Amino acid sequence: MKTKLSILLLLITGFCFAQSNQFIYEYTFKMDSLNRDKSETENMVLQTSPKGSKFYSQVRAVFDSTMMATVMSPKAASQTHFDFSNVKRGKVGSEISKTYPEYKTILKKTIGSTGLLLTNEQKINWKITNEKDKILDYNVQKATADWRGRKWVAWFAPEIPIQDGPHAFSGLPGLIVKVEDTKGDHTFKLIATKKINTVQNENTHSFKPKDIPVSEEKFRKLWKEYKEDPVKDLRQMHGSSSGAVIVSMSFDGKTFTPEEMLKTSEKSRKEELQKNNNFLELDLYK
Repeated sequence: MKTKLSILLLLITGFCFAQSNQFIYEYTFKMDSLNRDKSETENMVLQTSPKGSKFYSQVRAVFDSTMMATVMSPKAASQTHFDFSNVKRGKVGSEISKTYPEYKTILKKTIGSTGLLLTNEQKINWKITNEKDKILDYNVQKATADWRGRKWVAWFAPEIPIQDGPHAFSGLPGLIVKVEDTKGDHTFKLIATKKINTVQNENTHSFKPKDIPVSEEKFRKLWKEYKEDPVKDLRQMHGSSSGAVIVSMSFDGKTFTPEEMLKTSEKSRKEELQKNNNFLELDLYK
């Protein structure tokens, strides 16, 4: 009941003073379809405002902002080594942006070090059932849908007047507090809430100018090329930086030169391709 009242007060206060709401979801996912006994978890943020929402990894946002602040600091110009050993990097790189009231959705996916933006204006075709339950002291109702190659079950709370939810999920008459695919490979569940001011909201974790808008067909082509040569982008960056100051970086207690980073990245990316094959958007990777 305490959690329920806090969310309602958050909503009322946010709407009256144009403040934004942050809904924190625990995302549990199984990226290796051949090893479903192993799962990963990461806290994700659904940040809503009167204009729309953003959905991103809470951990990755901290890592990105820390790296940016370090590299762009006045002292950085004279540094040849940066140490990020004590900063957790996060596992989820995708982000979602939605605009209200049409709920136009832009999905950011990363292939290698390149951010790609996919626009989706098609609404999810939900089928609302009569089945009801309780989650976080909320009376919730069940809805189902087929989306991105998976069958999904969502539970929404009609008493929370936001037709949004985690990731790209939206369009139900109430906030989606839990959504899971029928195989149990990807689950989002609301665990906490927070309110922030509008100014902070407008400057938090937006897409970057270098992110490239692509069609789904183009995305699949780039993904195929990436699987054939997963460090092509890094090799090109390394080649174009000849003559520049050599910068080393530390991650997880280890220091890497640019050449070592390239070799390490190639090894880790090839390993990831072997283990990460159970993507949330299955049809994007076919």
